[in-house]
Amino acid sequence: MTTPSNRMMKKVEQYLTHRRSLGYKIHSDGYQLRSFARYADLHAPGKPLTIELALRWATDPKGTQRVYHAKRLDALRTFARYLVVFEPRTEIPPTGLLGPSFKRVPPHIYSQQEIAALIGESLTYRPSLRRNPLTGLRNATVIGLLACTGMRIGEVLALKDGDVDLEQGLITVRESKNLPMRLVPITDCAVDHLRRYQKARDQRFGYSDESHAFIRSPRGGHLGYGTMMWAFKQLRERIGLESTSGRNPCLHDLRHTFACNHLLRAYQENRNIDNAVHELSIYLGHATLASTYWYFSGVPALLEQCVKRGEAQSLRYRNGGRS
Repeated sequence: MTTPSNRMMKKVEQYLTHRRSLGYKIHSDGYQLRSFARYADLHAPGKPLTIELALRWATDPKGTQRVYHAKRLDALRTFARYLVVFEPRTEIPPTGLLGPSFKRVPPHIYSQQEIAALIGESLTYRPSLRRNPLTGLRNATVIGLLACTGMRIGEVLALKDGDVDLEQGLITVRESKNLPMRLVPITDCAVDHLRRYQKARDQRFGYSDESHAFIRSPRGGHLGYGTMMWAFKQLRERIGLESTSGRNPCLHDLRHTFACNHLLRAYQENRNIDNAVHELSIYLGHATLASTYWYFSGVPALLEQCVKRGEAQSLRYRNGGRS
């Protein structure tokens, strides 16, 4: 039964089913459209898709990059063209409303000292601890998990208890951008930290079930993306972490840092770089190898290693000619 509280999600699922029946792979768009549906059903239940609603969702949370906003709006535009056939009040966001949807800038590669400072500040930031004693440990857990696995922030926040197997040291990523599912192994050290958070979390909420969120909000549900982005912004400012590439360091840069460190180790160990890239591409859940090879042209430290081994030209070719 469709109610105002789930109306948009029903429409999104119908659209995704239709696209799959035509043979399209819609992992990335599906991820974004479900995010929009949750937002619309919460903030505008029963209302049509309007440009104003689309912009509010696309630019949430505040402080994220304009290119990211434009990319979200691109995914929504195709859905709006489908929806207007069934819902005449639907408004289709114009192309270019938020500017171009692709502009790749060099990421901030965190040092180990910077990551340690972020985690340390998470655990001692007093305003957070007064509001909710678990907040500091929760934020430290999210940052640590991003740093040691290279997962996307959306993947971490979507985890359920049943997805985190601390006995086997495995995380099952079900809501991925490009793949239906993948397994992410974690180290013994990461397992110990996750157990610490899980124990403190269960003591606070008094329950744990496979269907419940692993990373929880103060009310016990899934932690919101905007909440974590705001918390990270506060932590970044408190430790004086500044931009080195024209934009502020962000949570997603922890994924870039993981990838670059993995590839740098492969160079230092004189491993076959193509094998290392292929392994990393699967581990990170990249749709294509070109997404992984980009790190060689987008990160100076890796490009320097390429030049030393005379591989810069061949890697640029494998990256689809982009530099």
